[in-house]
Amino acid sequence: MFKIIRFLTAQKSFMLFIFLELMSIILIINSHNYAQTKVHSLKTEISGKINRRLSFIEERINLLKHNKELEEQNTRLLNTIHNPLKNEAINLPGQYEFIPGFVISNQYSFSHNNILINRGRKDGVEPEMGVIGTNGIVGIVQKTSKNYAKVLSVLNTDTKINVALKDTNYTGFLVWEGNNPNNFSVIDMPVNAHIKIGDTITTSGVSNIFPKGINIGKIINYKTVAGRKSYKINLISFMDMTGIGPVYIVKNNYKKEIDSLLEIK
Repeated sequence: MFKIIRFLTAQKSFMLFIFLELMSIILIINSHNYAQTKVHSLKTEISGKINRRLSFIEERINLLKHNKELEEQNTRLLNTIHNPLKNEAINLPGQYEFIPGFVISNQYSFSHNNILINRGRKDGVEPEMGVIGTNGIVGIVQKTSKNYAKVLSVLNTDTKINVALKDTNYTGFLVWEGNNPNNFSVIDMPVNAHIKIGDTITTSGVSNIFPKGINIGKIINYKTVAGRKSYKINLISFMDMTGIGPVYIVKNNYKKEIDSLLEIK
């Protein structure tokens, strides 16, 4: 306390100067309309910037909250759609569960593309689980770490996924030929299938990786394969593979049991 008093006493001339300067500024402002206007304008501008920043932060918080709520609603909707026989009264689990996630790295410029998502073993993600986006299928989980998973993208020239003509039992294989990332082909679709341009191709449910009935794309043209009783179909994907954001990892609760019965001894 005494040190502070000694300091103020030693600096009394300087402190008096500062006091007089402040008083002069106040008197100038109070006696000049122009100065008052400039000060008021400055205060308004600073206040506006602070309010805009606070408003931006509030909007971001609300957007994150809204996105989380939307993600949860979509997960519940997917569980309802793809588990029509789930019986909670007797604790019978549905066949499929959906784990929400987000793409943090997405390749689409190579012949063998991969995707990295922000869900891993701690979230229940395992290899051979399907991954779907907001408008179609995305890929199949290949490897996992504790917090992340590497997904083999459908944009892979070695990938073949069993698909179907919507609302029929006619199936074929979805392939990507390495060109446009939003254009795919379906091969081995039997000529008995009554297809037309504009028809929809969906997942077939045969692979036990993807549920049946997930829309994949729209037929833009097709032709009969020479020497074979099948069509080759070209389609445009409903899913924009170059701009993937939210995804859902598909967990088939009965996959291991079904695969064990399908194993060839």
